[in-house]
Amino acid sequence: MCNNIFMNKKEAGVLLSIFSLPGRFGIGTLGKDAYKFVDFLSEVGFKYWELLPLEELGKGNSPFDILSPYSTNYLFIDFDELIEDGLLTSRDLTGIKFENNPRKVDYDLIRESKENILKIAYKRFDKTDPNFLRIKESKFLNDYALFKTIRHHNEDKSWFDFKLEERYFDEDIKEEYEKKHDDEIDFYLFLVYIFEKQFFKLKRYANSKGIDIIGELPHFVSYNSDCMYMSPELFLIDKRNLPTWVVGFPPDNFRKDGQKWGYPLYDWEYMKISNYKWWRHRLDTASMFFNRIKLNHFRGFYEVYAVPFKSKNGRKGKYFKGPGMEFINSIKNDYPLIANDLGTYSEEVNKFVEETGLESLRTTLGNLFATKYFSEEFLPSNIKENTYLYLENHDNLSIKGRFETCNDEEKEIATERIKEESKKLGMPFSENLSAFEKSRFLIEIALASRANHVTLTMQDILFQGKNSRINVPGTVNNDNWTYRFLWHDLSKPIIKSLHELLVKYNRNKE
Repeated sequence: MCNNIFMNKKEAGVLLSIFSLPGRFGIGTLGKDAYKFVDFLSEVGFKYWELLPLEELGKGNSPFDILSPYSTNYLFIDFDELIEDGLLTSRDLTGIKFENNPRKVDYDLIRESKENILKIAYKRFDKTDPNFLRIKESKFLNDYALFKTIRHHNEDKSWFDFKLEERYFDEDIKEEYEKKHDDEIDFYLFLVYIFEKQFFKLKRYANSKGIDIIGELPHFVSYNSDCMYMSPELFLIDKRNLPTWVVGFPPDNFRKDGQKWGYPLYDWEYMKISNYKWWRHRLDTASMFFNRIKLNHFRGFYEVYAVPFKSKNGRKGKYFKGPGMEFINSIKNDYPLIANDLGTYSEEVNKFVEETGLESLRTTLGNLFATKYFSEEFLPSNIKENTYLYLENHDNLSIKGRFETCNDEEKEIATERIKEESKKLGMPFSENLSAFEKSRFLIEIALASRANHVTLTMQDILFQGKNSRINVPGTVNNDNWTYRFLWHDLSKPIIKSLHELLVKYNRNKE
């Protein structure tokens, strides 16, 4: 598929993870609330719904720290749909508590109860279903299910803490588990089957309403992943399967010490031998799920910042070269790709992104408030057409959150820059705007920009503050990745004003 298919058209969409949807099961699901959200997008005139990664969560419940690139997040499976399928009854859910706060996901509370309920559904499932049998034929999905089973029998520890005789994967371990624990392996494959059935049904509905689904493909995989355990040859490691260097991020305005992410580095030379078969299979899978694929940490295909394995932070790092244009040229015409190159990079990286010919991302809100790390190219008036423009993304504060937490100097700088941007974009500006009016004005500035695609967040749409933040980069806590909105937040006046703005800037889907 030609990657240019989405260029040269004005549109807007919303970034919202599945977990942030309302609903009665403690976390957003692929059920009726997801369909209601599609209806909202369609009514307003949005053209796409952007999701965070859908793989099973790793440490810290981060959707970017994935257990397997071929897994799916069973926490998103909807019970009402399973009741309709005859795999559950309402009695199976009686007396089970899923949440303490409807605005916040409690992963510890829902994880065990959800898995127990899904085991009930599995017992009633017909394992001769042709689509289930198709899933069982997939090597990658079987590896994931086998890895989950081995982990379970090692007290859910990381693979490097497995009992010694199972620490290094081989065919003998595979044969033993397939012989002794075949039903448990099938249970994990059943979760994939149910997820796919519900997701593809939702995708068909969204597409029928003129809504594309944009999904994000994590660039890296966890050190504690099925790939590291079963296919260590894909990574730069020593004889004990330990990395010498791991992925991090250099010091910036988020973290003065930088960040140590801990992901293993790919062995791109090895991958090249098979014409990048492993990556192609990931992209083939992603293209079944998504209408457009956002490649996370796109600069990693050019270079990756890494720190020594034993480092405590991201200060003492260096860059490792990625596969470059050779890899991008081999895939860019086969998949509907978006380059996620958020951030200010070197001239070489910017040149690489431009050379790929892919549309890329820009966030502008933080730049409007910046006292340092400011960049003219990130101002809305300077954004190019072939861009997905965000005010902010899942790692940032909302507009209201920015105004709530900024100091007087930052507020003064932001107000002056907003005023200058309004002049450049031909929009009237008032000095006496309230915080709410400034938020709405910033949304309008983004929509008035030249960017072909403008992505809003529900937090900005609903004028929510600092407590609605999705994630604070470089931290692991019980607040990250837990945000949920409620339907009564979304009033008719909000829907009406959004629709009018999309029409005004020729971004509505009609």
